[in-house]
Amino acid sequence: MLTLKFGGTSMGNARRIIASADIMISRAQEDRISVIVSAVSGISNRLQDSIDGCIAGNQAEGYVAELRQTHADICSEIMSTLTGFNAQDVLNRLEPAFSEYARLLSAVSAFGECPLSVHCRIMGMGELLCAPIVEAVLLAKRQSVLRLDSRKFIFTSGNQAEGDPDYARTAAAFAPYRDGDAKSQPRILLLPGFICSWSAKSGETAPGLLGRNGSDFSAAIAGASLGASRVEFWTDVDGIYTADPRIVPDAILVDDMTYEEAMELSFFGSKVLHPKTLAPLAAKGIEAWSLNSHNPAARGTRIGKGPYSVSAESGPVRGISCLKGTAMISVSGSGMKGRSGTAARIFAAVSRAGISMLLITQSSSEYTISFCVRQSHAESVLDILSTEFDLEIREHLINRIEVQANCAIVSIVGDGMKQKRGVAGTFFDALASQDINILAIAQGSSERSISAVISGANGDTAVRIAHRFFFNTAQTIEVFAFGAGTIGGCLIDQIRDQQRGLAAQKIDIKVMAIATMDTMLVAQGGVGSAGLDLSDWRADVAASPLQTSLDAILDFVRETKPLNPVFVDCTASYDLPERYIDILKAGMHIATPNKRANSMSMDYYHELRRTANVMHRRFLYETNVGAGLPIIDTLQNLFKSGDKLTGFSGIMSGSLSYIFGRLDEGATFSQAVLEAREKRYTEPDPRDDLAGLDVARKALIIARESGMELELDDVVIHRVFPESFDASGTVDEFLKKLPQVDAHFGELMKRLRAEGKVLRMAASIRDGECSVGMMEVEQSHPLYSVKGGENAFVFHTQRYSPIPLSVMGYGAGAGVTAAGVFGDILRTVSWNPEV
Repeated sequence: MLTLKFGGTSMGNARRIIASADIMISRAQEDRISVIVSAVSGISNRLQDSIDGCIAGNQAEGYVAELRQTHADICSEIMSTLTGFNAQDVLNRLEPAFSEYARLLSAVSAFGECPLSVHCRIMGMGELLCAPIVEAVLLAKRQSVLRLDSRKFIFTSGNQAEGDPDYARTAAAFAPYRDGDAKSQPRILLLPGFICSWSAKSGETAPGLLGRNGSDFSAAIAGASLGASRVEFWTDVDGIYTADPRIVPDAILVDDMTYEEAMELSFFGSKVLHPKTLAPLAAKGIEAWSLNSHNPAARGTRIGKGPYSVSAESGPVRGISCLKGTAMISVSGSGMKGRSGTAARIFAAVSRAGISMLLITQSSSEYTISFCVRQSHAESVLDILSTEFDLEIREHLINRIEVQANCAIVSIVGDGMKQKRGVAGTFFDALASQDINILAIAQGSSERSISAVISGANGDTAVRIAHRFFFNTAQTIEVFAFGAGTIGGCLIDQIRDQQRGLAAQKIDIKVMAIATMDTMLVAQGGVGSAGLDLSDWRADVAASPLQTSLDAILDFVRETKPLNPVFVDCTASYDLPERYIDILKAGMHIATPNKRANSMSMDYYHELRRTANVMHRRFLYETNVGAGLPIIDTLQNLFKSGDKLTGFSGIMSGSLSYIFGRLDEGATFSQAVLEAREKRYTEPDPRDDLAGLDVARKALIIARESGMELELDDVVIHRVFPESFDASGTVDEFLKKLPQVDAHFGELMKRLRAEGKVLRMAASIRDGECSVGMMEVEQSHPLYSVKGGENAFVFHTQRYSPIPLSVMGYGAGAGVTAAGVFGDILRTVSWNPEV
């Protein structure tokens, strides 16, 4: 005997019912089978809605008509595709159930209440309506099938809506189908799930329910009673995953799992078989299989005695779960220490109220006992314990009962954890990496599970980061790009071109938003999506109806809580850097070539870094100074190791490098400026470059990185033009006047050639002062040969003396700068490339 259970998604419509029937038929070729079916997908929720609506005063007729029409549509569609299926005959068999439903709902509507017995009758209608449809499909396919009424075979007591099975009586009822002659038995026994026959203490019997996961429980009870060799649970996923795939898209399918592992995961919120479902199977050593009716070829997940082998991919942890909607109750006080019976009183009081504790932890000082319950029970527990310890609270022996609402319990589970050192440390490191505070910790004596109580808002984030740490899945980078011009556009193109290669190195980089000055494009589906399609992103951004809004992006990040969001500012905006504090506080890293933030006030400079440290986020700006050259990181490492800057000189503008280099080659000053402008080395107005302010900002950043407390106004900028030259007017007027200075620079260059020197526009830091201006450079100086758009940085430090540390290279161009920003983005993950 095999037992198969088909859930609501397997009964979702006519096509799914026929496909599920084909699975039943294929299994029936192996052995006799018993089949438990759930209600058609969505019907149970609609039944509950009808009860609520009728209690509120709605009429029953609409709900009944809707239910009848849904099943009539399914029957009609099946008849159109399956020969031998008579829709009207099936509907005639369903009519008594529809009539009973109408009577019960009318009574609920008339009285404005729904007694428990009526509730159980109504909520069981879905399965009673589905089973005859499945039976008719199997008969149309010429199968040997017998439909049984579960209320005559599964018996319970206790809570009518969530009964406790009477296994002995149930086994006796199933005995004729278990012990009879196999040849005379039908190949397929078909039963509706969820429903049962309930017995009160008085001996009264009535229709009952098996509670949460009732159809699964029905299958386990039937399988155990019929002596099944295995029980198969057919759903819409390929099996059990290491985490909820809706939270962790790259969760790994688990091939095998022990009963105990599955029970632990299920208890703490995982979408695995409920512990009460597994209990009767574990007691008899019957394997449970989680299979996909939408993909019958998939192997599925086997749950059994174990032990099962632990693969290198999975490691000691078999799964990660998150139970949301919980509250933590804490009982504390100096009067608890050394006083026996306090814990017993707490647990007894809560138990008398019929409330289950999900997790219990106690401080070693005996000062505090904490436990978790469902959030919906928190107020009741508070009242119960406040009453129980009223005297102790009034005598200040026990503090007022504390309730931490809206918590989540994140658990890692695996039989292999007991043999592996450092599992707990890895778990807590994972949570700490996302700045997730742990409220309480609990570990079972079996060492099979470790649970942490955290804020409910961090539940999904905790699962995602723990999964990454334990299963070595791809490290995620979610890019939010502001600025899609020359540099920003080149960066997005580079990300698009490198996505596949980085994926091979387990770096999942995706662009979640692109914003221009006016419009922005945001990925649909949140952080679980694949991000934006970058194949034609420029056209997509231009066509987007969304207006650019930083606040909308920050709200998106706060709500969806991505693991590794990186805000990329490739704008030339003066206003956006003023919001960097808000961006960091929203939990985002920042990577930017925009120099504005680092050249604002010294107070803001320090506040940025303090905020980044508090939020455990990175503020990355390697391209602020040398485009793609490794300047900032090199300096930071030097100074962290104890070195000190004693002097600096540098050419930090590609346009000025080109202009003054052309003077060496005999060009006039006006000619050199016009050439640089035509090559787009300069800004549209070359005075923006020649004024030296951009170089001054870069020099200020280097000075600040070296530990100097300077403001931008402290940087001395020496004028390039002679005092007699008027550089005012429009750009065209300025360019027409520019030849007036050719003679001045011609005489200057003539003298310098005679002295074996060249003229360079550079920055200098020496003796605590920072300046920008023209330098007369001798042939032995490192800046002597720098021209043609190259940048050069010459650092004199205590260690690099008398020979300085020099970094030289091409310092202009969107591709180089974009690559530098890309490198900063990749610094937000720990990346060890695989050979």
